[in-house]
Amino acid sequence: MFDFRTAIAGWNSDFKRLAVATASLGVFFGVLMTLQHNFMVEELGIEAHELGIVEAFREMPGFFNFVFLAIMIALSPPLAAAICLVLMGLGIAMFSQVETVVAFTLFSVVWSIGFHAWAPLSQSMGILYSPENGKGKALGQLRAVEGLAWLLVIVVCKFAFNYIDYAGLFVLAGVACLIGSYVIFGATRKKVSVVDRSFLLRKKYWLYYTLQFLQGCRKQIFITFAVFALVKVHGMPIHTTIILMFINQLLIFLTGSWFGRLIDVHGERRMLSISYVILALVFLGYGFIEHRPTLYVLYCVDNLVFFGGIALTTYLNRIAPPEDLKPSLSMGVTFNHISSVAAPLIGGFAWHYFGYQAIFFAGAFFAIVSLVFAQFLPKSAAVN
Repeated sequence: MFDFRTAIAGWNSDFKRLAVATASLGVFFGVLMTLQHNFMVEELGIEAHELGIVEAFREMPGFFNFVFLAIMIALSPPLAAAICLVLMGLGIAMFSQVETVVAFTLFSVVWSIGFHAWAPLSQSMGILYSPENGKGKALGQLRAVEGLAWLLVIVVCKFAFNYIDYAGLFVLAGVACLIGSYVIFGATRKKVSVVDRSFLLRKKYWLYYTLQFLQGCRKQIFITFAVFALVKVHGMPIHTTIILMFINQLLIFLTGSWFGRLIDVHGERRMLSISYVILALVFLGYGFIEHRPTLYVLYCVDNLVFFGGIALTTYLNRIAPPEDLKPSLSMGVTFNHISSVAAPLIGGFAWHYFGYQAIFFAGAFFAIVSLVFAQFLPKSAAVN
């Protein structure tokens, strides 16, 4: 278990500022992921094909991440990080004023720009401000800070929703981001290392690219439509959504490192194969089952076994020389974003014309195809 008192004692002032900024990110996603689907259905009356368009636009900043990052690198890291958090805070706070799907889409793109620039920048700042020994441990501590903030704000959502509703909680998340922005702005103006955003496409990494593309398809189908189906089709009320998000996030927080260790011990091929089989069953369950409590369990199961990103990164790390690693990872992110944009867009219209079950059957298909390709991975474990 993460001991905050012991950890904070070893943090310098800049790292403490970064931890506060990271906590504000946890508040942001805690509110966003807990409330957005009920908000879209209950307040905006959004339909599946409209949701697909929203998600496609929201993912598009990922394609231009190198542009945003180049601009950010030209600035000092604290200023760049502060701008990112302002964009995220503005985007989610303005949800309190939106009354149309178009407006919701616009402000989703605003916060997405901030987040896509923040993600690589925050990693570089974590390296920059952490002690010379134990860089990995420090980054893990930042992840723990974000996870705990996420959990705590879900509790706040549960008890505050009846008093301040969606609008108040969206503003709360925006204010948290602005506080994080103010705090990180005061960090030391050190020069961040230039983040390698070059791209490398090589035939020998075809399996990594393929699995990344398929992962983007499955991930975005589930992220976009699973909770939406629970709300739109099965009538899940907001307080049930809040409880489900809390349980789900708590399970992820408690088991994340354990699943990472399983990949180290048993290897990527075995763990990914198990994951893909379970994911296929989860998708089929969403297509066939109408019993809501069972679907809640399946939702948590999907998030627990969705560790493909970790396994694919460790696989590439084993087969690629150091000079190929970063640009190949960047190319993998590009393939992932291609499918992340296309999947919700196509999926939304498939739902509209063929019914919601078609979406989840497609997800099961992608999981099975991934299982087939996973058999080409080497059998040996990453750590024997």
